[in-house]
Amino acid sequence: MIRLFLKTALRNLKRSPLNTTINILGLALGFTVALISTLWVLKQFSFDKHYSNYQHIYQVMMTGTFNDEKSTDRSTPIPLVKTIASDFKNEMQDAALITNMESNNLKVGDKKLNAPGFYAMGKFAELFSLESVQGNSTTPSNPSTIIISESLAKRLFDKVEIIGKTIQLNGKEQYTVQGVYKDIPDNNTFYGLDYVLPFVDYIAKDQGIEESWSSCYFSTFAKIDNDAFVPALENKLTNIINKKLTDIKPEILLHPMSKWHLYDSFKNGKNVGGQIQYVWMFVWISVFIILLASINFINLSTARSLKRGKEIGVLKSVGVNRRQLIAGFLVESILAVACAFLLAVLFATLLLPWVKTITHTTLHIPFTDIRFYGYSLVGIGVIGLLAGMYPALFLSAFNPILALKGKINSRKGGSRSRKAMVIVQFAISIFLMISTYLVIQQLHYTKDRPIGYKSSNLINITSSNSTIVKNFDVLRKELIGQRLVADAALSSNFVNHLSLTGGGFNWQGNDSKDGAIMGIFTVDENFANTVQWNFIKGRNFSKDFKTDSTAVILNEAAAKFMGVTDLNSKQLSRAGINYHILGIIQNTLSESPFKSITPTAYFLKFLPKNKITLQLDENQDLKQNLKAISTAFNRIDPDLIFDYTFTDQEYAKEFQQMEMIKSLTSLFTGLAILISCLGLYALVSFLTEQREKEIGIRKVLGASELGLWRLLSTEYIWLTGIGFLVAAPLAYLLMESWLEDYVYRISITWTVFAITGLTALIITLLTVSYQAIKATLANPVKTLRSE
Repeated sequence: MIRLFLKTALRNLKRSPLNTTINILGLALGFTVALISTLWVLKQFSFDKHYSNYQHIYQVMMTGTFNDEKSTDRSTPIPLVKTIASDFKNEMQDAALITNMESNNLKVGDKKLNAPGFYAMGKFAELFSLESVQGNSTTPSNPSTIIISESLAKRLFDKVEIIGKTIQLNGKEQYTVQGVYKDIPDNNTFYGLDYVLPFVDYIAKDQGIEESWSSCYFSTFAKIDNDAFVPALENKLTNIINKKLTDIKPEILLHPMSKWHLYDSFKNGKNVGGQIQYVWMFVWISVFIILLASINFINLSTARSLKRGKEIGVLKSVGVNRRQLIAGFLVESILAVACAFLLAVLFATLLLPWVKTITHTTLHIPFTDIRFYGYSLVGIGVIGLLAGMYPALFLSAFNPILALKGKINSRKGGSRSRKAMVIVQFAISIFLMISTYLVIQQLHYTKDRPIGYKSSNLINITSSNSTIVKNFDVLRKELIGQRLVADAALSSNFVNHLSLTGGGFNWQGNDSKDGAIMGIFTVDENFANTVQWNFIKGRNFSKDFKTDSTAVILNEAAAKFMGVTDLNSKQLSRAGINYHILGIIQNTLSESPFKSITPTAYFLKFLPKNKITLQLDENQDLKQNLKAISTAFNRIDPDLIFDYTFTDQEYAKEFQQMEMIKSLTSLFTGLAILISCLGLYALVSFLTEQREKEIGIRKVLGASELGLWRLLSTEYIWLTGIGFLVAAPLAYLLMESWLEDYVYRISITWTVFAITGLTALIITLLTVSYQAIKATLANPVKTLRSE
């Protein structure tokens, strides 16, 4: 029986090539979206799950109040982790602290390269299950020891056994390899970590920081075996740090590892989601697009019943019962779904390299995993049954006598059902159009946000070796003299990255005992001209004024935070030093462009200046220019690896996630529209064919081509309108909720709905009009000659 069903199904699929092609292509496009989305979603949910303590690792985060606005940050002070290790060791085990991950110059013999790493204190390696390959890969605690990744070991050493070998860091410091650990996978928070250094070496470079509660520069982690302890621990730690940092009213938040990747967004001190919203977005888009493809299948299958009525009548008259008819139709449906899935696997394989470029995530179809085939077969069966069930029940219910007499057309239920499903198609497509349009608007709006400096032709260079810094004035004059750069400057960090936030700041009117926390930058006198700051009041630092060593420049946010009305109204003080306000600059975007600006103070002497910013001469050839600059740097420091980044390219990385959302939603929306148009085209083509005699009679009776076109198109215009009325409110509510997560955001206006509604109407008319015009221009003599 199954063999007979298969033969019949293949024969029916071949009998209507246009219908079959559209059905299979529509389903294939839907499956392609679902397959790509599923691979990406599974990758997001897999983050950090390989850790043995995955359910029990927490990051200690701190929420502070700035300008009456709560801001949650991952940075904490060293004394806090010491307090956790000593006073909370029973509730919070394996406490660890790390610095920010930074790239440094490493050298072994003649080999030198840049690699990212950080300093760690406590039991970082043990807490995060670094798997040892050689030696002892526990967190290094002895001075001048280091643990490195397996891939870094292969790049630096030719020998297999490297324990006890020496690595030179930044041209001066020597570190002995204590252990080698297995490379961290890409679905991991610490992916790319190539080495870990002992924290004692960090403290030795910055005396006093170990006891400073206001130096919130570090990330703190711990293991909590019992989740029930978390609320009480948060309250206890909040009470402790509140006594140390009273001005910002700090609150401690213990953020579990299970939420690090997908729940990384905070508002007013509370977690408000994050990446998870995009995960669910793509899950629902996949469901919607498969629903579109299934609607096409159902619509075309029920419409074809007008031609298959006699076939069904004959089958029933010769003894084929309804159960057998339903089974036959379901086999046909499952066969079509199977063909579509195979085609989707091909499409997805071809698209995955492009998907990698926009998501920066490596995805693979798991052909070697038996579960993939099991889930695929179940999916094909379920979707085939669901998509084919309605047509099967609809077609098998025909009265054989009426079917053989050709009176199936009198049935109205199928027509109403098809219209309802077309409305659903339009609603889904229009919803995706509105959403995509708003995503693109938000992206462009944020990209056009004033950044407060000139980013073009700016390059960033990290110089951890003091040789370059000591000889920077000579180097700068040489580069300007050779017209390689317009200007060059030293700073504690690059203009597009906030150096750090620190506490202890006071001014007239701020009575806090421990002072306020503000963003901190240290710059030289050339920095303002190099990045082309926009001064609102005052002037830049100058070597002509010795008093500028105790001066400060504020950004607009800091001036507002302090209540500065003019440059002489207040002074900023910290650690007994009074800084007079020299100038106020336009806010510079040094953090996420989607966030509010952090109040920031710029000093001449505060933090070490090891970041170099060059403003390239735009009249010179870029390639030759960079080569000459590299030569000049290496004359001063032969060990320096001339590694640079462009400021505008680094700033563009802030939009990577939004660009990914824009690209994928645009692709999926385009596919949704294509699927809808394919189905609508086939449906209109089929139904117009059924009305060709009616059209011929109308033409003979004097109906115009325009009137006939209007007759055939009006119905679908109404269906588009109903679909729009369903989609527009839902899109508004959901997108308004999405936009609430952004401080700097667009407003949803009526023009969005006018543009998308008009676009949907035009697409519908273009899809319908070809078949409508073709039918109205047909010669009525040919269509009526059989009458």
